[in-house]
Amino acid sequence: MNFLRLTYYLLIINFKDFGFLFWTIGYPLVLVTIFMATTSNIGGEDMSDIDVAVTEDNEYSTVLQEIDFINVHEMSDSTARDELSEEYITGYITEGGSLIVQNSGFQQSVLESVMNQIHQTATLGISPENFNFEADFIQTEDMETEPQVVMYYSTIAMVSLYTIFTSMELISSMRPNLSTMGARFSASPFSKAKYILASSAAGLTLGLFSNGLLIGYLMIFNDSVLFNHLLPTLGIILAGNIAGLGLGFIIGLTPRVNINVKSIVPVVFIVGLAFLAGLMGPGLRTVINREMPFINEFNPLAHITDTIYRINLMDNFDSYWSTIAFLTGITVVSFFITLFALRRKQYDYL
Repeated sequence: MNFLRLTYYLLIINFKDFGFLFWTIGYPLVLVTIFMATTSNIGGEDMSDIDVAVTEDNEYSTVLQEIDFINVHEMSDSTARDELSEEYITGYITEGGSLIVQNSGFQQSVLESVMNQIHQTATLGISPENFNFEADFIQTEDMETEPQVVMYYSTIAMVSLYTIFTSMELISSMRPNLSTMGARFSASPFSKAKYILASSAAGLTLGLFSNGLLIGYLMIFNDSVLFNHLLPTLGIILAGNIAGLGLGFIIGLTPRVNINVKSIVPVVFIVGLAFLAGLMGPGLRTVINREMPFINEFNPLAHITDTIYRINLMDNFDSYWSTIAFLTGITVVSFFITLFALRRKQYDYL
């Protein structure tokens, strides 16, 4: 049987499997549909004005009044603190320029940024009254920055690692001590190299098809422009699919474990990595990067998600080739471990 025909038969077998159709095609589409339905209003509202209290004759009052989105209210120190405790105002600027807030939030962060900028200009010797806060010294371009795009990109990254299931099942099915098919393979003259290559090609084709279908679905039904650089995005996805094949080989090498039990491992593994990479929203990802930054340094899905985000929304290709190299390294190491484990493997009986 030639290579192309064997690959074709393996593709047909997978397409007849309901589990494959649901988990690799149906589930990702349902997931992003839920994201689109539940996050459609995120980022769609304009920022409301920020109410700030200052004491009378406060030197910061003049410059704050020049900022369009800040409403300045002059009052005594005791009144300002009472208003702040009742959350009638967002912040209170003391005579010394200190910012006092009652809790944390978006408006509080914006106000802190404004005060930091005022203090920085004062450090440079520029009087706050002479600083033009309306001047734009940086050329900017409009781009979609809704937080839900991280969830879309992490879903794509998750699907790119789905090839782990194909290669895991392949290695398990070829080991005589784990399956009847493996015993037949070992006792037959059938080319094992051809079968491994055909199975890998079939798995890679199915993985790329799943990713392509997901990307096409997002391009048609999502309002945001998510893929400004489609070809580089596909390059990252291809590397992710190949890395998934390598990781699946490693899991498939686990001795004396049934294939149904093994299937639980990649599910937990992929979902866990996607969870850490931002599948549940950018908020959790931010906390993880702040508290435990080393975790996502070794998370392939985090690398894929970040790179897709940067090249499409920021036109930043700085980490593109390093991510390709990271995924390629995972593939090479996985293949070497697999070859070493399978090399001259012998069994007392089949």
